[in-house]
Amino acid sequence: MSKKMSFLGMMLIALCFVGCTKPNADDNTNVEVKTYTPTNITSTSASCGGDAIVNGNVSLSELGVCWSTSSNPTPSDNKQSTEVCDQPYVCTINGLTPDTKYYVRAFAYDGTNYYYGENQSFTTETSGGGGGTNYETMLPGGWNMHSPTYDELYMNIIFDYDDVKGKIFFEYSNSFSGVMAFGDYTISGNIVTATYTNVSFSDFDIVPWVYGHTYGFVDGQTKTVTYTIQSCTSNNLVLKESVYGDTLELERYF
Repeated sequence: MSKKMSFLGMMLIALCFVGCTKPNADDNTNVEVKTYTPTNITSTSASCGGDAIVNGNVSLSELGVCWSTSSNPTPSDNKQSTEVCDQPYVCTINGLTPDTKYYVRAFAYDGTNYYYGENQSFTTETSGGGGGTNYETMLPGGWNMHSPTYDELYMNIIFDYDDVKGKIFFEYSNSFSGVMAFGDYTISGNIVTATYTNVSFSDFDIVPWVYGHTYGFVDGQTKTVTYTIQSCTSNNLVLKESVYGDTLELERYF
């Protein structure tokens, strides 16, 4: 009888130790985190959020959302957050890539451990989605501009150069020299990002100027330029470039 009681006593002690073991932060035992379903999804943004309920002696210092193109994102990927942790948190995340699937999780942080909500996923709209202008179909082709001051100054931009999607050609010149640049471009909303990897001057000593400067091109060097589309019709295109902030008014020629 004593042996049976001894065995039962040992089992009870073992169960007590198992039941008192503190789980890790991902188990959400002390903090219950909920991830809200993403809403207001566009080609480059989405509204996300979540809340946290503390079930134990835990003091939160941060509440937010994290996201990535891979499941189970963490704050080291991308995050937006607040120090106000006793009420729901909702934010708009921007700078997303069109037509891309993202995963988002709400998270809470107590200064030592992170606690996560469930994964939610969403896919951004294609560029120009939601009833806006589809620039991916309107931009391809050739656009040019003549200087309003000097007729010999000429600018030429071709999107989808040589009928290759995502390729761009840029040229400007005067009667003495010129610069040509080839590269790749992407569109996110109304933002065109062009990375020119092949830049060459026809005369390195006489650099052509448009509006009094060269848009930062250097012979043989890679150059990234951002163009903000201010308006686009079938025959007219207005861009604001990022180097000097110039507004480029171009007309379609093919």
